[in-house]
This record gives sequence, C-alpha cells and structure tokens, in this order.
Amino acid sequence: MKYRDTSDRFTESTTDSTLAYLNKREHDILITNKKDTTRLKTNSLGIFEIPKKYFNYCSINVNPKTKDLREEFLFMEGLGKKDSLEFEVYDYHFSNKIDSTKAPEFYNKFNTQRAEQDFLAGKKRYLLGNGIEYSKKFIEQLELKANEFGFEIEYPEKMSGILSEHRILYKYNERMRELLGIKNWW
Repeated sequence: MKYRDTSDRFTESTTDSTLAYLNKREHDILITNKKDTTRLKTNSLGIFEIPKKYFNYCSINVNPKTKDLREEFLFMEGLGKKDSLEFEVYDYHFSNKIDSTKAPEFYNKFNTQRAEQDFLAGKKRYLLGNGIEYSKKFIEQLELKANEFGFEIEYPEKMSGILSEHRILYKYNERMRELLGIKNWW
C-alpha cells in the first residue's frame, strides 16, 4: 500500500510495479500467542495459513529480520470468524530507504525527524524545490499561509533536483504542516 498515491511522480512514494513485486514475493512470518511461536513463509503470491491455535490471540510479525519491510500486527481479541486476512506491504520505510540512499546528505538535512527538530527549535519553514516553476497563485497562497501560521518560505541549498530530493522535501513539508496545525495547505 502506498503512503502517498498520486499521479505526480515528484511526490508519489513508489511505483505500482515495485509495490506489486514486494507484495508478491515470499515473506517471512513470525506468529506468536501467549504460549507458542511459529515461523512460516508465504507462498509466491504472499499467502500463508495461520494455525488454528493462534486464532484466539496472536501477534503477526511480517519480515521480522528486515528493517524496511517489517510490519507487526497485534490481534488482542483474536481473529474472530475471519477465514482470511490481507496484509499489504506499506511502502513508507522502503521509500525512505530509497530516498536516503539516492540523496543521503539531503536526506540527513531534511528528513521528517529533522522537521520535528526544526519545529521544536523554532525554525518553522516550508521548503520549495529548486528547478521547479511554481505558479503565481501557489506562491500567493503559500505566503498567506506563512503569515497566518508563522513560518518562513525557503529554498534549500545544494539541491540537484532529483526525484528523491523532491520526495524528501514533500515529506518534510507535510510533517511541518502537521506540527504547525495546518489541516490543509489550500
């Protein structure tokens, strides 16, 4: 599942084909209840069967040994009468890994944790990407929001304009928007 699914390639988190590949590959599964733990593998379609002894209570950890594709699900009240569950790979961690690998220095300067640190330090800002032409209307609306919510509009230094940098800026700006209490930009 994409955390950001748009037709805008600058802000879309990953491609449909990459996500389809990740969801259809074999995954390691670790299922735990109060008494027992078992390890399973999905088939090539991403399907696995949960033993009945785990139906009352279980924790399901998908890809426990990987950092970027690991997800954990907890079913405190059991699985109920469900005969199937669908888990989809969520691409947030995977996308961050790609962006941080393709633009490591830029990622270190403008990741979402940096947005939180900047906000707490009083450095409230919206970052505009170099190499993009913004409409006059967009800039006017952004300036109105800046005046209303007390943030600066800045262009980051040393931006080469690759897609990863634009996605990093998008995530930074979205986190800053949340911290500023802005429900919608427009």
